[in-house]
Amino acid sequence: MTADPWYRSIENQLLWPLPDPSGRAGRGRGRIQHNEQTAPGLWRLALHLPGSWGPPVPGQFVQLQATVPGFFRLPRPFSVAGWRVEDDGSGLLEIVYAPVGRESQGMSRLEIGAEMDWTGPLGAGYAILKNRRALLVGGGRGVAPLLYLAQCLSDLNHSQCLLYGYRSHEERWPVEPSIPFKEASEDGSRGRKGTVLNLLNDGIDAGEIHPGRDALYICGPTAMLRAVSVWNEGFGFPLQVSLETIFGCGCGLCAGCAVPVRGGEGYGAYALACRQGPVFPAEKVDWDGFVE
Repeated sequence: MTADPWYRSIENQLLWPLPDPSGRAGRGRGRIQHNEQTAPGLWRLALHLPGSWGPPVPGQFVQLQATVPGFFRLPRPFSVAGWRVEDDGSGLLEIVYAPVGRESQGMSRLEIGAEMDWTGPLGAGYAILKNRRALLVGGGRGVAPLLYLAQCLSDLNHSQCLLYGYRSHEERWPVEPSIPFKEASEDGSRGRKGTVLNLLNDGIDAGEIHPGRDALYICGPTAMLRAVSVWNEGFGFPLQVSLETIFGCGCGLCAGCAVPVRGGEGYGAYALACRQGPVFPAEKVDWDGFVE
């Protein structure tokens, strides 16, 4: 990834080094420390891993597979929502998920002490510019990687603000209000009535947000990513998006996560989100060719 001209152009401005794509990922087996419902339809799972694992870059993901017979037929990708090294030297990886399918519903029934196979950290995470305030923009249940990004930025006392939008309170993730925080709901049930675009425009009108001193890091539904990217063409904020797409193998073999990009990179006009993403500079994504 460091050979990419865009990343090479900003490498000396970054808050933390970019991951080396040549073999940082490991694999092994971890034990569930907790697996509990934290909000209607939303669960948080923590998995004990070796303390030497990682640390992952915010925006990267892991592939998990339960060791219970008849459970996951293939490893499944989950964004890293938290990571810390415990006092005893072990590591604790956190993910958040919604049990909407048969297998994720099965995962919600796994008990403390059950084991899961893991592979990771995988993919390209956020490249954080150290001289700009970080504006974290999340949509719906896609806010998971921003939770870990906020944790890392807080550890470094880096200036940040979370702008969070969702359709209704049922979709609201239980985000921690430990950082500056604004929210909007389309049904007006909480915060400002509207979307994250309304929050961004409000901030610009009030002089609280400026393309010369802030950078945007976004995760959420593709429609929201596209809308903010188009909106940004009139402002020019540094903008990175975490794409949600279909991940199969997680290592670039199945090509199920191919996304259209500008400039003919990757495989012709496509890039593999599992290896070259899931985080991309917004201007590299061919939004017109993207099929949700």
